[in-house]
Amino acid sequence: MILLAVVLTLGICVWRFSTVLGGRGSKAVGDGENVATYGFDLSTCLIPRDRIVAAGMPKDGLPALVNPPTMPARQVDILNDEMRGKFLVSSDRVVGLHLDGVSRAYPVRMLNWHEVVNDTIGNVPVAVTYNPLCDSAVAFNRRVGGETLTFGVSGLLYNSNLLMYDRRPDPADESLWSQLQCRAVAGPSAAAGDSLTVLHTSLVRWADWQVLHPETEVLAPDPALMDRYKREPYGSYYGSDQLRFPVDPLPPADGLPRKTPVVVVGAGGRQRVFSLATIATNADTSGTWRTVVGNVPVRFTVRSDPLTAWVEPEDPGHSVQTVYCFWFAWYATHPGATLE
Repeated sequence: MILLAVVLTLGICVWRFSTVLGGRGSKAVGDGENVATYGFDLSTCLIPRDRIVAAGMPKDGLPALVNPPTMPARQVDILNDEMRGKFLVSSDRVVGLHLDGVSRAYPVRMLNWHEVVNDTIGNVPVAVTYNPLCDSAVAFNRRVGGETLTFGVSGLLYNSNLLMYDRRPDPADESLWSQLQCRAVAGPSAAAGDSLTVLHTSLVRWADWQVLHPETEVLAPDPALMDRYKREPYGSYYGSDQLRFPVDPLPPADGLPRKTPVVVVGAGGRQRVFSLATIATNADTSGTWRTVVGNVPVRFTVRSDPLTAWVEPEDPGHSVQTVYCFWFAWYATHPGATLE
């Protein structure tokens, strides 16, 4: 255990040092209020320009991670002992991916402070993204048009949702990408019509992910940010239906609450949007519900406290793509969407 801790600490130090060396300078870009100060080319904007807003922070105000260290699941217990159970407990949510035989978990309490993780799982370069304002979790393949992109946090929002940007040697060549539209929305990549391939993720409790993938790795925390990781900065926000930034259009007022958690499942060329409450209502006593998406039979498993659900194709030969978010966020970025 001591050797494991030493190796983990050395790995984190190397990662932090390389992050500093690879930084984009100390001068902040973007004043937190005026979109024009962020320097992005909006001449090719595919979304309403006047609905892009500054999030109150500069570009890279939240540090996206690049090739961060990971640790085995057993190291979590050691950290919990050191932090008196504050790092990652059984009911905490994680974004889980399983690719090329490798399983990896990204704790939401860490993603709150980074929002974008550029990683590689097996042979697949991935961007694991999470936006607390929309409770939206999406993972993408970072290969686009023959190149592998690295994403940062732009400091801008569209419909209260994360706008990422692709890092380039010349900032004038950078593009903005919408997390929930899964495509470039401004800049050269928008002009080229580039989009991102959505991967199959699970936004689930840590205890459930461990059962599903006992061999899982876990995103290792930055020791310098431990105090932040222990905080719950969005507790009051999730407890109300109020939004912090402009959103238009909003779902019909006579429907479900704006912050109803949903999962969007794509399979067989089709998409269906399910509220987690609907999944729980339809589930049997074991928490399982079966349905069909695009002629692909899928199986949901739902858990409570907190309410979470994951989905798998019944036939391993099929694949599914998943997006988790609040209902208002999906409706605003996909007007007219229907909810099941």
